[in-house]
Amino acid sequence: MQNGFAVGAPCWFDVTAPDIDAAAEFYRALFGWSAEHSGPEQGNYAVLSQDGARVAGIACATAPDGGVKPALWLPYFAVADLDPAVRAATADGATIFAERVDIPGQLEFAILADPAGAGYGLAHLTGHPGTERWGAPGNPIWVQYTATGVPAEAMAHYATVLGWDYRTAGWETATDNPYQALTTSEGGREFGGAAAAGPGDPAPFWSLTIHVLDCDATAARAIELGGKIIAEPHDNPGPSRLAVIGDPAGATLALMAFPH
Repeated sequence: MQNGFAVGAPCWFDVTAPDIDAAAEFYRALFGWSAEHSGPEQGNYAVLSQDGARVAGIACATAPDGGVKPALWLPYFAVADLDPAVRAATADGATIFAERVDIPGQLEFAILADPAGAGYGLAHLTGHPGTERWGAPGNPIWVQYTATGVPAEAMAHYATVLGWDYRTAGWETATDNPYQALTTSEGGREFGGAAAAGPGDPAPFWSLTIHVLDCDATAARAIELGGKIIAEPHDNPGPSRLAVIGDPAGATLALMAFPH
């Protein structure tokens, strides 16, 4: 277990942005997150917090070679030892997008693309607290994979690398490419799911869901702040209410609220 995270659990998230200050202001106004900027030696990475508890980060979309990375949210999954996990991933068909980075006293991480091409991170937390309030209002509550093929087949890679258990969700009624619910090898509550891509959906793709108190109001506020609606607020099994938004740079994330 890494700083309270079971091996395989989502433990951190960051978003790439062409303008870190503008992204920080959007998320401050939308969720109340404050931003603390690192120095140039860490690429001016910004850490987002809620009342002093870390939530996520913002990374510059401009790479050292001058290339520009797409604006997107990336999940990092906890591992006990980074190098063996990376070897297991590449042996199972993953490719390395960003080689191992060590931040002494904080974490070691690498970014990969799974066999289908979806990006994800692996992180060994050595002092970094990770996302401290998983599931609380204003914090990450779910990760979702959109698969180009059969969701269960896509999740086999993560079972190999991270030990995940995946099974058809209890509420699922479809027998063709059914939705998969995800848990760590330690069991416990589900932390995410995998769905088959619908027409026009970006895939393969990992997405982040934030717990909000009012899905409709938060989605409307995102528009006021320069974001856009990708999927209008709607009722989901659970029960919950869900919307998908894009920030002003184009990074997408979902909003989830629950009946009071």
